[in-house]
Amino acid sequence: MMRKLIKKCLLLVVLGFLTHANCFSQKNNSDFKQAFQNPAKQYYPTPFWHINGEMTDAEIVRQMNDAHTKAKFNGVAILPVGNTKPTVLSDGFFDRYITILETAKKRNDNVILYDDAGFPSGTAGGQLEKKFPQHVRKSLEKREIIPIRAGTFKAHIPKEKLLAVVAMNTKTLERVNLKQFIDADNDFLTWKVPTMDWKIIVFTIETATFFKQDYPVDYLDTVAIEKFMTLTYDRYAEKFNSYFGNTIQLVFFDDVGFLRSERSWTGKFNEKFKAIYGVDPDIYYPALWYNIGPETEAARVALFNTRAELMAEGYPKMVTKFTKKYNLKSTGHPPGNYGIQPVDMSGDIFKYYRYTDLPLTDLIIAYGRGRDGFKLISSASDYYDRPITATEIYGALPENTVDSAMLYRALMEIQARGVNFVIPHGMWYDPTKVSIPPLISPFSEKLAPALPKYSDFVARTCYMLQGGRKIADIGLIYPIESLQAGYYFDAPENNNVPGTWAYPEADYLKVSDMLTNDIRRDFTFIHPEFLASDKYLLQKNKIHLNNTENYQDYNLLIIPSGKVISLKTLEKIKQFYDNGGKVIATTLLPSVSAEFGQNDKVVKIIAEIFGTDATSTPILQTNKMGGKALFITEPTAEKLAASIDLMTPNADVIFGKNALTTSELGKFSYIHKVHNGKDIYFFANSSDNNIDTEVLLRGKMKLESLDPHSGAAAQLQKVSYIKQNGETYTKCRLTLKAVSAVFWVSK
Repeated sequence: MMRKLIKKCLLLVVLGFLTHANCFSQKNNSDFKQAFQNPAKQYYPTPFWHINGEMTDAEIVRQMNDAHTKAKFNGVAILPVGNTKPTVLSDGFFDRYITILETAKKRNDNVILYDDAGFPSGTAGGQLEKKFPQHVRKSLEKREIIPIRAGTFKAHIPKEKLLAVVAMNTKTLERVNLKQFIDADNDFLTWKVPTMDWKIIVFTIETATFFKQDYPVDYLDTVAIEKFMTLTYDRYAEKFNSYFGNTIQLVFFDDVGFLRSERSWTGKFNEKFKAIYGVDPDIYYPALWYNIGPETEAARVALFNTRAELMAEGYPKMVTKFTKKYNLKSTGHPPGNYGIQPVDMSGDIFKYYRYTDLPLTDLIIAYGRGRDGFKLISSASDYYDRPITATEIYGALPENTVDSAMLYRALMEIQARGVNFVIPHGMWYDPTKVSIPPLISPFSEKLAPALPKYSDFVARTCYMLQGGRKIADIGLIYPIESLQAGYYFDAPENNNVPGTWAYPEADYLKVSDMLTNDIRRDFTFIHPEFLASDKYLLQKNKIHLNNTENYQDYNLLIIPSGKVISLKTLEKIKQFYDNGGKVIATTLLPSVSAEFGQNDKVVKIIAEIFGTDATSTPILQTNKMGGKALFITEPTAEKLAASIDLMTPNADVIFGKNALTTSELGKFSYIHKVHNGKDIYFFANSSDNNIDTEVLLRGKMKLESLDPHSGAAAQLQKVSYIKQNGETYTKCRLTLKAVSAVFWVSK
């Protein structure tokens, strides 16, 4: 039976990455424990293999054999870097690539197609700038003209690169669109300046000047991206089409976003803005730098949302269009995809992953960095009903911080936040010249002995966690509109560090961290624009995410701190509250609409939900349908936990008080999924403390314990059943050693 199961799983690999979830269907079969103990190959880690030297057939075969036999890796993700020889995309390079593919094919390993040389993606190894210089990334530039006197003003304003030219009164903030005053024949602007209080602002699109080498493509322009793909994707398809869908199943793009230029823009921006909002954007351009009065917030939301839409419909969509043609799947990420400020990194992390098959988060730079934002990516997967969320993990962690324990710490934390496919960062072709540590390969004296068991752990956990639906009763609003409204170009507060600067009251990642690490009540981020759509259904006192597989039901919404919210979204939240739903807001209540001219309505609805004196005297609000609402001015884990328990006392999972950890490293967290009728609980202790605590699981069930470290299964002992707040709970004892994890699975 076991041979038949493994054979079936391997066959599914050949059919493509969608089968990750399909192989998991064996969980409704008595043999799933055997498949857990000896998982199919597709669940094993597939590391980046940085090609940083002279490739030879013999060395390629040797290293791939070592990766397979000594580390139990499932193939490699080929990542050429600057000193790859033969040169990337040359005939010699493709000859060596065939050796890689044939070696993988013989072992039934996977090869992930990394789509460029180095990072970010989009340079074609430097060829794009040379062959298509008109299609490299663009930047929005601003030039200001201060008229020396009132009266007739004339200036030459070439239309070739012009996006907008606006006159703005520096005192009243009145604005005038001056495009109408440019003579079509000679490009001369003629305008009568009313007073000396006006300045003229010219906005143009220019070739970006912030890259010292290898300019990437304009990620927002599909025509430019098509040109780039003729240099890369199309050449791989021409050479290796026969390997697509079998040996090569996945394509990876890297750091595609606004890194190194917050003002990345595109020539077709105005056209896209008008398609979305029905008007030209010209008059709103000054809001990207300045306060323009009552329309400031709505203007910034509209402008930055347009750019986010262009990003979503640009590079990520074009990659997925290619992969669909060739029976492949896509994965990749923007820079800083878990940072507090998406505006100058991804645009909007939910929209960014609209077309990507495997949304991916990159755990890099430092252990713990971005931990409070990892669930943004898995929440996007939840919304789009994607069964797999990937991670690029360990990149640029200091070598002295990565021991065998760290391999597990970082991994289990990100898995408890929804990740279930692992790309370690990584192997290096020449291990004597590792420019981005750590080295995770059989070449590593420190880590090599730990890799086989680590790979088994990865495979077992990914086998259990892929597919199914996540159980989370809480929806946390992703405050993208406030993030957009509070952002402006060249802000002195930004300190030129992308992704790190947001409005000072922004607390959504703080709330995320408290929910996962302190309160231990699982949640899902909800995009406000999506919440207003029919994808989220109001069902009595719950909100139902209407997915085929990963459907979810929320009985509590948390609105994190933010000044701006969509009126349509707020109206739906009000309806949820009126139906008996529970709502918590933190730190700063919305008072401005994301839409133009709707601020009064936002203020009115907020008062109806939280009370007219909520900001000065916050008290619990109730209605006749059982709805409850509370504003927490200074949220702490204790205050938030008490408020949540007051509103929804019947948590899905309840831990005893001694579940807290004091270790400087690591956390104790969990995720609960349901697949084919089985409840699957993953408990992860990445700390240096042992955990010994009582656990209550909502519902009555019989449970088995599955150890991902050893593959062993055992009946869970000392299980009892109690009633709490009118709900039946299964009562168990959880003991977890430091840096370890376990699954509990219902029979």
